[in-house]
Amino acid sequence: MVMFNILSMLRKDSAEPDPLGSLKTIARWINDLPAGNVFKAHEQVLHKLGEFNAQNAQYSKERLDVLLLVDEHARPLQASLSQQYLRNPRMSRVMESRLWHAVYKFYREVAHAYHGFIMSYVANPADNPLRASMPQITLRTVHNFGNAFKWHYFRYEKPEHKLWLRLHNLYRVAEFEGFSKTELTLYPQNGRTTRCMDQYNRALLLGQLDASTLHPKQIEMADRWLCEWSHLIGHASQFNPDSHTLYVALSEGVGARRIRNTEFSASCRFLTTARLHEKIQLTRSALQNGESPALLGLGEDCRLPDCLEILDYAERQWGPLDKREQRKSPRTPAKEIIDVVHGFNEICALVKQGGNGADILHEMDAELKYDEMIDLKLYGFVTESTRARMRSRHATPVPGEKIPPHERWVMEDISEHGLGACVPADSNDWVRLGSMAATFGKYPVWSCCDSNDWVRLGNMVALKVERDASWKIGVMRRLLHGGDGLLQVGIEVLSHKPQMLLLRPQSVNALQGYAVGGVETTDATPPVPVIFTTLPASGPGELLLEAAQYASGRSFQASFGAQKGTIRLRDVIEKGDGWMRVAADVAVAEPGA
Repeated sequence: MVMFNILSMLRKDSAEPDPLGSLKTIARWINDLPAGNVFKAHEQVLHKLGEFNAQNAQYSKERLDVLLLVDEHARPLQASLSQQYLRNPRMSRVMESRLWHAVYKFYREVAHAYHGFIMSYVANPADNPLRASMPQITLRTVHNFGNAFKWHYFRYEKPEHKLWLRLHNLYRVAEFEGFSKTELTLYPQNGRTTRCMDQYNRALLLGQLDASTLHPKQIEMADRWLCEWSHLIGHASQFNPDSHTLYVALSEGVGARRIRNTEFSASCRFLTTARLHEKIQLTRSALQNGESPALLGLGEDCRLPDCLEILDYAERQWGPLDKREQRKSPRTPAKEIIDVVHGFNEICALVKQGGNGADILHEMDAELKYDEMIDLKLYGFVTESTRARMRSRHATPVPGEKIPPHERWVMEDISEHGLGACVPADSNDWVRLGSMAATFGKYPVWSCCDSNDWVRLGNMVALKVERDASWKIGVMRRLLHGGDGLLQVGIEVLSHKPQMLLLRPQSVNALQGYAVGGVETTDATPPVPVIFTTLPASGPGELLLEAAQYASGRSFQASFGAQKGTIRLRDVIEKGDGWMRVAADVAVAEPGA
C-alpha cells in the first residue's frame, strides 16, 4: 500500500507531456477535445496552433507531422464555423466578430506554421529531410492564403501588400522546385486533387471579382466554382497578346491586373481565361435548359436566378477589358455637407413631406390616422390613449422632432449618377450593401470604421445634399474598407423624384361590418407605405416597399388627389435587406366613375 501511494505521488508530480511533442501525444490530445461544442473545440485547436508557432523549436519532420495532423483534424471544425457565418447574415455584431476572427485567425496561424517550414527548407535545401514534403505543405499554404484573402473580402477589406508578396514568393518556390503543376491531394477528407498553380490562380481570380459589390455568400459561391475550375486557367511567363487577359507581377504586393499595355518586368506571369469562359458559357446554357446547379458542380446553395447573375458577373470580371462594366459618368470634386437617414418609415416620411415629416406615416386620409387604424384592427374602436396621443401631437408640435434622427457626412465628389462622402461610422451598424437610400446616384462614401467592423448588403438610408431641398432614393452597391480605417460605400440612384403613398390593401372577401367614425372595421388593415421610383399617370411603374408586404398580384387602393385608383404588384425587380423594388400596374379611375 505504501509503495502504491509513493508511485501515485510520483505520477502527480511528473509533468504532463507536451501534446505538440509527438504524433502520439497530439493524437491523444485531439481525442480529448470536446465533442459536442464545435466553437470550444475550435478555440482549443487555435490556441494550440498559437503555441506551435510560438515554440522556438527546429523545423523537423516530426514537428511537421504534428502540424499536418492538427490541420487535417481542424478542417471539419473550420467548415462548421464557416457555414454558421455564411448562413446567418443578420447575426449580431458580437457574434459576427467572434466567428470571423476565429475562422480567419485559424487560416493565418496554419499558413504561418507551414510557411516557417518552407522558409527553413529554402534556407538550407541540401539533404533537407523536408524535401519530400515540400509540394504538399506549399500547396496547403497557398490554399490557406487564398482562404485568408476570401475572409478579408467577406468584410470588404483589401488583403495587405505583405500577404500578396508572401503568396507570390510561395508560387516562386513552387516554380523553382518544379512542382507548381504537380497534382496532389489537398486534404484526405475530400480526396480532391489540385495543384499549386491552380490554388494560386484561384486566389488571383477571386481578387478580380471586385468583392465590394457582392454578399459573402456570393463570394463563397464564386470561390467554390474557382476551386473546381481553376485548372482551366492558363499560366505562362511569356506574354501572348492574342490569348492573355490578366497578368501578375510577382515582385509587387498586389494581385492580378488587367493587361492594358505591353511593357512587363521579368517577374510577370500571364493568365489566359479562354477555357474558363467556355466552361461558364456551357454551364449557363445547361442551367437555362433545366439542369440542376448541384449536378453541374455549382453547389447545393446555388439557386436560380441568382446563380445566373453571379455567373454573368464573374464572366465579365474575368474577361477582357471591353466586357467589364464601365463607370457611367466621371466624378468631380465637391465639398458639401449631406444629411443621412436610414429606416424605411423614416425615408417614407422624408420623401412625403420633403424633409420634415415626423408624423406623415400616421396619415391615411383626412378621416383616419395610422395609430387609429391599428386600434380599429385590434379592438374594433379607437382607444382613449391613442386619442390623447393624437391630441398631444397636434397641440404641441416640436420643430426639432420633425426630422428623424440623422447623421451628417462630408461629400467629397459627385457625378451624374452619384457622390462620395466621408462618413463617421463609429456607431453605424446599419451600413450594409444593398441598402436603399434617398440620395444622388452612384457614389463612394468614406466611413471611419473603428467600431463598425462588420458590413453587409441590404440596409436602407436617405441622403440629401445640404443645399438641395429634395431627397433622392438609391441603393448601396459597393462597400470597401480602406487601409486608413475608412469605409467606402457606393450608391446607385433609383429615383431623383420619388413619390410616397400610403396604400389601402384591397380585400376580396371583405364583409360589411359596423363602422367607427365612418370607417369600416371588418377589414381595417393598416395602410402600407410605398415609395414610387416612377409613378405614371396610368400603366406600368416601379415602387419600393417592405418585403413583408409583397405578394405577386396583390392589389391596393390609392388616392391621387381627387381621383381614386388601383395599384397591382407584379414581378420583383430587386431584393434588399427588408425591402423590395417591384414592378406595378397603376390604374386611375376616370372622374365620376
